Amino acid sequence: MIGKFIFVSLCLTVFVQLLPSGSSPRKEQIPAVGQKLFGLGCHKEKKQIDQLVGTIDALKKVPAKDTIADMENALRRERANNQELQVLVQKLTKKLELCDDKRKIFNNYVLESFLRNSPYSGVDNYTRYTVARLGMLPIKNVKPLISKFGPVINDVLSFRYPINIPSCPSVAEITNNTWWNPSVFIALISAPDHFKERNDIRETWLIHLKSVLEKNLLGMGTRFGFFLGQTQNDSIQKRIEEESQKHGGIVQIEMDDSYRNLTLKGIAVLNWVRQHCASKVDLVFKVDDDVYVNVHNLVHFVRSNYQSNNSLFGYGNFGFYPIRMPGYPEDYAKWDMTFQEYPWSHYPNYVNGPSYFMHASVVVPLLAASQTNPLIPFEDVFLTGMCTEKAGVKMRYSAGTHSVFYRPLPTVPPPCDLRSFVGWPTDNQFVTHSAVDDFYRNKTQCVVTESDGTKKTIDFTAPVVFKFT
Repeated sequence: MIGKFIFVSLCLTVFVQLLPSGSSPRKEQIPAVGQKLFGLGCHKEKKQIDQLVGTIDALKKVPAKDTIADMENALRRERANNQELQVLVQKLTKKLELCDDKRKIFNNYVLESFLRNSPYSGVDNYTRYTVARLGMLPIKNVKPLISKFGPVINDVLSFRYPINIPSCPSVAEITNNTWWNPSVFIALISAPDHFKERNDIRETWLIHLKSVLEKNLLGMGTRFGFFLGQTQNDSIQKRIEEESQKHGGIVQIEMDDSYRNLTLKGIAVLNWVRQHCASKVDLVFKVDDDVYVNVHNLVHFVRSNYQSNNSLFGYGNFGFYPIRMPGYPEDYAKWDMTFQEYPWSHYPNYVNGPSYFMHASVVVPLLAASQTNPLIPFEDVFLTGMCTEKAGVKMRYSAGTHSVFYRPLPTVPPPCDLRSFVGWPTDNQFVTHSAVDDFYRNKTQCVVTESDGTKKTIDFTAPVVFKFT
């Protein structure tokens, strides 16, 4: 299977498969390098050089001789052998360079002449293209989570978590739950130096969450954790360790924490959930630390959708196109995607990254898909667009006036808006929390105008119904 995958991915078959429909080239259009079924990854040449290196290392281990003459003869033989090997190494190195040049010419031709700004044609074509472009090889001795997804090219199961939290409790471990209720694990995505953001959340909507659990409105298996990467700053690291000892709830991933590593971070979160919670909760809620969560709506959503197997829920992004620098302000640079990295005109449909739900049943399939697809640096595009496509996850996009996520509301959101969403970005958790508190204490009201012109006050205790396409 692996050999077949590499061969198909690295030769002319890939070229034809990657073409947009209706644009198959005539024979005279294909450059000479494309007419030959050569190994674009240059694997044969690389293997030969590896063998030569082993031979040279063996020759260096000359055994001790009894006489000066024996030593001189051995030295002459070693010099002669080394000279022959050096000539062969030079020839193979040149051959390898030419092979790499051919691969670059081939990829540039495909990119410039046929794929640039063509419609997105599926995750399998993206994988074939990127594997061929980078000459990627399967990782040996790593078993895929789902074998039919193909060979493993990303090691996504070896993350370490030097600061950790307890696993979600199983139903058998929960003794004070008088009746069963659905549960959710809340994965809060943070950064090493976001101390204020984490503390603000602890003092605002997490208080609502604790109240919900005390009232048994959600299963007692409901848990949360702040996920962050590592820092090179010793002072910040010391504060993180102190924060963990004081508050708990910190999961630190052994990886560099940066914007372009968000995809890797998201995969590490999935791996943690797989190890500690996926079999013990119904849903997983991924949320960034600059998002305010309406816990009342969180409860309504979980209780309404906990049985939605193989589903991912969120605010849909459709027809979004890559940012190509230059041509945009400098602060757009973090979203830059070159034509060589991604030649298609648009990304696949995906959900907005700051806040989305997935059923626990999709954690392993998404992780398996991330094993077999080349990464791109945008977590939401990769996990909720490409990996969901690969894994066959059912995408549930918010429809109507009520949504899982919404783009920024005013810091003091109007009552009718704050009751409509599960989460939205805020620049002040406390002010937003106060507005939400006032609404659910009936200090402020959501008043709507009916079709006949009359005013109607919405019952603040009425559950919100979330609809999806």
